[in-house]
Amino acid sequence: MTTFEEMAFGPLGDAVKAAMPTSEADPIGVWAASLSLYSTAISRNVRLEIGRRPVVVWTVLAGRSAIGRKGYAFNTASALLNKTLGGFLYTRKRAGVSNGPTLAETLSKMELDSSGDGRTMIIEEEWASILKDQKRCSKFSTYFRTAWDGKAISHRTRTKGTIHVAQPLLGFHAHITPGEWAKYVSSSEALGGSYNRLLPVAVERSKMLPYNSRPEIPETTELEEAYAWATDEENPRVMRFSEGAGERYDEIRAEVEAKMAEMPELLASYMERAAEQVQRVAAVLASTMQTEEISRDAVEAAWAFVSYSMNSTERLVKDAITGGSSQQADKSPEDMIRDVLKRYGGEAKSSDLLRPLWGKLNAQGIKDTVADMDDVEMVTERTGKRGAPSTIYRLVEPSEQTGKPALKVIIGQAQQPQPEPAPVPAAVNANPFLGLL
Repeated sequence: MTTFEEMAFGPLGDAVKAAMPTSEADPIGVWAASLSLYSTAISRNVRLEIGRRPVVVWTVLAGRSAIGRKGYAFNTASALLNKTLGGFLYTRKRAGVSNGPTLAETLSKMELDSSGDGRTMIIEEEWASILKDQKRCSKFSTYFRTAWDGKAISHRTRTKGTIHVAQPLLGFHAHITPGEWAKYVSSSEALGGSYNRLLPVAVERSKMLPYNSRPEIPETTELEEAYAWATDEENPRVMRFSEGAGERYDEIRAEVEAKMAEMPELLASYMERAAEQVQRVAAVLASTMQTEEISRDAVEAAWAFVSYSMNSTERLVKDAITGGSSQQADKSPEDMIRDVLKRYGGEAKSSDLLRPLWGKLNAQGIKDTVADMDDVEMVTERTGKRGAPSTIYRLVEPSEQTGKPALKVIIGQAQQPQPEPAPVPAAVNANPFLGLL
């Protein structure tokens, strides 16, 4: 697991480090919130070279109530950036946006009221309370994804005609507990791409300070100068990779895709934009150095943060699938395989078995474990004329004579005997295992 020291970079990293001795928050949580706030504040004037896409970084702090110190993290980041960003947070902060029409109207109003400067920072410190409503509105996920992409949004109303947002400049930061994630973050929305624009970060308290301690906010002169550079309207900033940074970025893209190929589809869907997330974070970090050229070091720091988020997401999804049971962690690989097969009625495809066991066993690990089990068999079946055959795992009842699986599948609690194997010549019967092949 990557550390905060690996992802901290430039004046923003120095400021967060300086603030941590007097904060109980997780430093990575403060870093995530700071990146989200700062990236949104510079989003009007700073763009990526490819497609002129925005640099906004959307983050979610995932931690248990009280123990996670999510509020501490956001409050530390806000105090840290308050002087740097001026009145940005006070004038641009919004919350409680629970459906598509409200999102479109919020962005449109901000754009109109600010003479084209539509920067809007949505902060949902109780995200679970509005996720239910967001899930009921199909337009919300559509407009949400469109805003992250920086594309125009049009929403037709009965009374106001068409609401148009020419250049969405939307920032997003939210807090949620792991249990709420499992309850409200649906797999269908994940597969549709609504959540791969977010960078979830697992957080927990870094320390316990005396009750009468007071936060100390460091000087941020360098960061203030960087912000002035990034928001100079007479000089739009277009962020591009140096040659070395571009080469490293290509390596990271290949690494992300290789990791996704080994994941179940649901989990992989959260990672689909990990490479662009690296580019966005690196661009924000480069801007704090007052340069349009993204260095290799900025890419490495960005990758450390995004890979930490990928690991956090993997843990959240895994816990959502398994129910977050602490007992599951104490079970042997054999018992975990049996439990999943029972939930599937005694038989499951390799992909179905792998999904709830992700993070505990990979595909090869399942094969190796089953090879030594006398009550589970693995078979290969072709379900159609085309495509690769499927690997099927089945619960079976071991034979009393051989201890190896008998041809009797256990479906749930009921047993369905299979036809007895046909008689074979005595010479073959000399090997008792051949009758099972």
